[in-house]
Amino acid sequence: MPICLQDDAVHAPKMFGNVETWYFDAIFDNGYSMACVVNVMRFLRTGLVLSGVFLYKDTNLIKWVRARTLLNHFQGSQERPQIILRGKTVIDTEPSQNPKKWTYHVALGDAQDKVDLHLTKNREGWRGTHVIGDWLVAPRLDVKGTLTIEGTTVNVIGSGYHDHNNYPLFSPFIAKEANFGKINAGSITAVWAQVIRKNNQVDNMLVIDTSDALLSIPSQDIHMQVEESIRDRGKHVTKKYRLQVDTRGVFIDVAIESLNYHYLTIPSVKYWRHHAKSTGRITVGSYSENVEDVDIIDQLAFL
Repeated sequence: MPICLQDDAVHAPKMFGNVETWYFDAIFDNGYSMACVVNVMRFLRTGLVLSGVFLYKDTNLIKWVRARTLLNHFQGSQERPQIILRGKTVIDTEPSQNPKKWTYHVALGDAQDKVDLHLTKNREGWRGTHVIGDWLVAPRLDVKGTLTIEGTTVNVIGSGYHDHNNYPLFSPFIAKEANFGKINAGSITAVWAQVIRKNNQVDNMLVIDTSDALLSIPSQDIHMQVEESIRDRGKHVTKKYRLQVDTRGVFIDVAIESLNYHYLTIPSVKYWRHHAKSTGRITVGSYSENVEDVDIIDQLAFL
């Protein structure tokens, strides 16, 4: 389902509480990349906000800034994506005359290490629901702005991604793992996810965005095979996937291989963030593109 600004705004808490997340990442044309996130964790009338910005050079994590803020220092709009922490606006949105297009302004970090970026949505986004909650995606953003690294400002331009998740607090009792990624190939963007339930049932998701259409592929038609993994912190961390689809005029055969990854600590979750290289081919109707893409993908395991 296509998205509007209000879909990406702050949502009312689910029963007892929820975890609502705004996530952005970007790959720049000078070897830098970044990921930033705001997690709002609510339980009844209390809560905590976790924010972070992560800066990379040639896929290596070089700087990060993380912060915790009590919920009473959090403000957010229910009309548009706008997040204010301790009186500072860290995420805001600039609408345009076209209701399908808008620009996010993200300013996170501290005086020494931070991002100040404008991310413009020029493609249709979408939203939906899966077993562990609600999911909204803006799959490809045009990004420009600055990174500040140890007090030195670097101008950047590149391609980005945004998602907004809203999960009930009981999600870890339903699922044990979830993996998310995306592939950019010319006119085609594919966003994939895999949720593994406690009973080991696997729910695959794949939404393909061409320049004029959105396609959601049924789970049974998505074949996501783990070809290589390692053991880290008591969990299997995937180093290489193979994504294959052959249905309804859609053909995908793409290898997704981790180039570099690091581990993050998050309450109740083990979380690995990868820079991964995707190679292969995607065909959607009359669109056909070779894949040669480096992007950021995520892997998490609920405790």
